[in-house]
Amino acid sequence: MSNLNAKTNVLHALKNILESGVSDMPNVTDHVSNNRINSVGDLLEYYVKDAFCGDSSSYTTSHEKLKEYQKYFSYLGNTSNPPDFVIQHGPAVEVKKIQGVNANGLALNSSFPKDKLYQDDVRIKQECRDCENEFGGWTEKDMIYSVGNVKDNKLQSLWFVYGDCYCADKSYYERIADTIKDGVSSIPDVDFGETKELGRVNKVDPLGITYLRIRGMWGIAHPTAVFRPYITADDEKTNIYVLMTKKSHDELTDRPDLSEFISNNTLKFEEIEIPDPNNPAKNLDAVLYSGII
Repeated sequence: MSNLNAKTNVLHALKNILESGVSDMPNVTDHVSNNRINSVGDLLEYYVKDAFCGDSSSYTTSHEKLKEYQKYFSYLGNTSNPPDFVIQHGPAVEVKKIQGVNANGLALNSSFPKDKLYQDDVRIKQECRDCENEFGGWTEKDMIYSVGNVKDNKLQSLWFVYGDCYCADKSYYERIADTIKDGVSSIPDVDFGETKELGRVNKVDPLGITYLRIRGMWGIAHPTAVFRPYITADDEKTNIYVLMTKKSHDELTDRPDLSEFISNNTLKFEEIEIPDPNNPAKNLDAVLYSGII
């Protein structure tokens, strides 16, 4: 589905962040989590959603923020299934938090990396599949990975990287998963059950009361590690990066004016070439925005 009718896009998010100059995690007064790690991840998700919405950043309760989010997003996710949210008529966004400043890998759990989000993906919720049915539905969406490094409740760096710059075609990952499934299911004299995971073995013990779940735990390198040759980080500032193909950039007809930030040296825009995730022998034409706050 085209991004042309979306009410917001990644460049609006970039502009909102640069204009605010805020790198602290938002204060959401009714946000409660028993797990500090999950709590920081939730607050980063609020930060990213607020960046796309703009006005929601001024609200301090989840209810007030939700009313703003409903104006821009067609789907708000859950803790178990990607994506974290979908921009109405626009890309899906998956938010990933890294604790501290290091470029540690991203845990994707049971969902392999996504160059795009596909409507027939069994790992997304039915509500996500149906989120734009009133507009005729969708079959494929751009995928944006928003990766934030957070230390002491302060954002150290934030990436918005399009999946087709970062991840291979889904066939590469499906082939590996299917090969593992086929190999496991070929073990003789084992009772296998139906599952969306890599496999499930039933009746492992003589009583037939034990089962084994075989799960895939996918991960991918941090965008900073992947695209390090193209960036120059300012260790004294919060670094914001937006990376997409030139084609995706050209299709964003609603591009905000960022010239003010370029002229005052808080933002740099470059046209670069990056290795094609499907064939590193070839390059993709891409654009990279590098900002500091």
